[in-house]
Amino acid sequence: MKVEGPISTYNQGAKQVSDTQDGIGVVKRTNDVRMPQPSESTSVSLSGKALLLSRLFLTEDITSEPSVLSGSKGMNEYGMMLPHNFLTQDDRNLLADMYEFSQEQGADLKHVDRLAWDIGLYRQRNNGEAVANFNDGRSYDLEGRVRTASFTDEDAATVEHIQSSGDISSTRLDKGFLNYILDPGYGFTHSSDFEFLEQMVSRFSTNGNDTTPLDPKFSTFVYKANNYVIHTTDEPAADFVRNTSNAEEEASREALVADAKALPQQLNKSLLEAFIGKNDEKPTERSFIMKMFDWLKPPANK
Repeated sequence: MKVEGPISTYNQGAKQVSDTQDGIGVVKRTNDVRMPQPSESTSVSLSGKALLLSRLFLTEDITSEPSVLSGSKGMNEYGMMLPHNFLTQDDRNLLADMYEFSQEQGADLKHVDRLAWDIGLYRQRNNGEAVANFNDGRSYDLEGRVRTASFTDEDAATVEHIQSSGDISSTRLDKGFLNYILDPGYGFTHSSDFEFLEQMVSRFSTNGNDTTPLDPKFSTFVYKANNYVIHTTDEPAADFVRNTSNAEEEASREALVADAKALPQQLNKSLLEAFIGKNDEKPTERSFIMKMFDWLKPPANK
């Protein structure tokens, strides 16, 4: 991150008081005020480590870097902690180098922020072991149809470039993380830009060309919405079981849904009748709200 702009220097003795004599020997006190003189415009670059601490951990004190949390407890005991806290020391060192390189190249550092988030989530999920693959055939919609996910055509092409590149075998990026994030069953909700990831895989690889500049398009960050595609089978899965054993409860549920659909009209009618001073509701008629409480009430012990 560069901070550019005029940096002014000020004389600590800006205001000086001196005694002088005029031609007839009378002492006069004069004020000599020196105005601050701006120096030349200066650029200040922060180190990669300083950028990492300020952007991920909101601190500029290198001694206050949070310790690394264990991913084995990441989804349970540490479920409320941000993913950044699970980044290993190797992750942090690499990300610091990415921040410094991206700063030098004039890239928007949000690209590194998003990659850090993805790596942190992977660590928080115990290196991916704490979550199931979305494409394992066990994700259903409300009708029991199997859902799967895929990358967009653009992301899928970039993933193929990364996986077929010789750089991936010697990159400093964790191989387990790359296998995880490039699998659509795990990585379809990725936050990072896969094209930026491809550049980082190459840049921080022993097979990569360290002199290759970063693509200028990364000088700005644009959030990509809907960067994956959900597919649904035509028919419900054979092993999808819907509990229909309690016919009375099912009928009650359907009646509640019907009442809910009619609720807006009932409310409009009630408001209108209240406004004109007319209310023909029978005292014995049970309201929709009472029906709903009856339906939600736990069954009596038999």
